[in-house]
Amino acid sequence: MKRIIVIAALIAAMSGAVYAQELKFDGYLNSGMGFVSDNNKDHDSYLKIFGVDSESNGYRFRLNGSYTNETKNAGARFRLQGQRRIDQSGYLSMPYLYGWLGFVDNMVTITGGLVDDGTWTSADWWWNDDTGEGLGVLVKAEPVKGLIFGVGAYIISQQGSGGNNWLQFTPITAETTEDGDTIYTSGANRLPNFGEIMLKTEDVKYTFNAAYTMPDTFRLSAIFRSKNKAGWTGTRYIEGDDYTYEGREESMFLQAEFRVLAVNNLTAVVVGCFDKLENFDKSGNMVFSETFGYKFDNLNVGLNAVQFLYNRVDANDDKVDYNPGLLFNPWVSYTIDKIVPRLDLVYFMGGRSKMSNGNNQWERRGFVNAAKAKDAEDDYSVLSARPSVKFNVDNKTFLEIGDMINYDMAVKDGAYKDSGDLKKKSLFTNVFYVDVKFSF
Repeated sequence: MKRIIVIAALIAAMSGAVYAQELKFDGYLNSGMGFVSDNNKDHDSYLKIFGVDSESNGYRFRLNGSYTNETKNAGARFRLQGQRRIDQSGYLSMPYLYGWLGFVDNMVTITGGLVDDGTWTSADWWWNDDTGEGLGVLVKAEPVKGLIFGVGAYIISQQGSGGNNWLQFTPITAETTEDGDTIYTSGANRLPNFGEIMLKTEDVKYTFNAAYTMPDTFRLSAIFRSKNKAGWTGTRYIEGDDYTYEGREESMFLQAEFRVLAVNNLTAVVVGCFDKLENFDKSGNMVFSETFGYKFDNLNVGLNAVQFLYNRVDANDDKVDYNPGLLFNPWVSYTIDKIVPRLDLVYFMGGRSKMSNGNNQWERRGFVNAAKAKDAEDDYSVLSARPSVKFNVDNKTFLEIGDMINYDMAVKDGAYKDSGDLKKKSLFTNVFYVDVKFSF
C-alpha cells in the first residue's frame, strides 16, 4: 500500500518536472454525511458517511493518469481508486491500466491491458454504461470521421463500483469420490493470480461496438456483448445449459442509443438495453431510458424516465406476466451566481427507494426496480422529493446541502412491518445531508 502511494507521488512529481506536455493527471475526492430517520418504530436515527455525487458509501477518491508520446500515436492510461469496499481490494484499486498504439494517423488503434474505454458509454441519466471491458484487447477503427467501430476480447471483468472495481477470482477445487463422481467446491473470493486466468475461446467476453456521430445533428450507437464466463464466479465449473451467466457482465447483452445534437441547450438521449439474450424468452430484461433537459439562461429543467420490462416463465415454462416498472424524475434548477437551488421529484411504480430495501443510500439514482408478477399482489412503488442547494466554490469544488424525502408503498400487508404495526404497508424516510466534492 505504502509503495503504491510513494510511486504515485513520484510520478506526479516527474510529470511537472520532465513530462509536462505528455503526462497528465486529474481526479477528484467526494464524500458527505447524512442524518437518517424513518417512521419504523424499531429503527433509531443515525449518521452515515456517503458521497451523493459519486454514489459511494464512505467516499470516492480517483487519480487518473494519461501519457501520450510526442508523435501522438501511442500512449497509456491508468486509474488509482479508493471507494466503498476497501475490505475487498484494499485502500486503492486499479480499475484500468492499459496502453494503446495508433496506426494510419490513428484511424486504427489497438488497446491492451486492463481496459476501460468509454467510447460507447451511453449519456443517459439512468444506465450511463456500456457492455464492459476488462483484461484483454480492444481494436478500434475510425474509417471516416465520426464513424467508430470496436471489437474487444476479455478474459476477466472488473467488478462493479460497489466492489471498488476489483478483479474477483473464485477458486474452484475438484474432488473425485470413490464412486467416480466429481464434487466441486467454491473457495473464498480473492484477487487473482493471472497465471490462473485461462478461458476456453467460447467463454471469453467478446464485445462488438459501433457509433456514428454527425456533428451538430445526432449520434447513434449499437453495442453487443457475448455470453461469457469472464466474471469468474463460483459457478463457472457448470457446463452446458445449466450455466446461468449470473456473474458480472457475463450475460448476452445488446444496447442501442440515440442522442439529439441539433438543438442548442437541449439534452435528448434515448437508450434501450436488452439483457440475458441467451435465454431471453424465459429470463430476459429490458430497460428503456430517456433523458431530456433544456437550459433557459439560468433556468434548467429536465425529465428522466425509465421503463423496466421482464420476460419470465414458471416451473412449467409457461409465460408469467410481470408488471412493468415505470420511473419518472422531473427536475428544475436555477443558477444564482455560484448558488444553484434544485428540486427533484420521483415517482417509481414497480420500484423502491434504496432507503427502504436495506442499501441505505440516497444518491440521485437512489432507487431500484422490484420485479413482481401481476397476480402476486406484491407491488411496490415510491414517491420521492429532494430539495437541494449547491454552493460552487469554484468550477472544481462545491458543497451541496439537501434533503431526500421518500414515501415507499406496497400492496401486501406487512411489507414494511414494525413492532407497532405488523400489517404496515408503507415507510417514510428522510435524509438531511451535506455533500462535498474536490476536483483537480
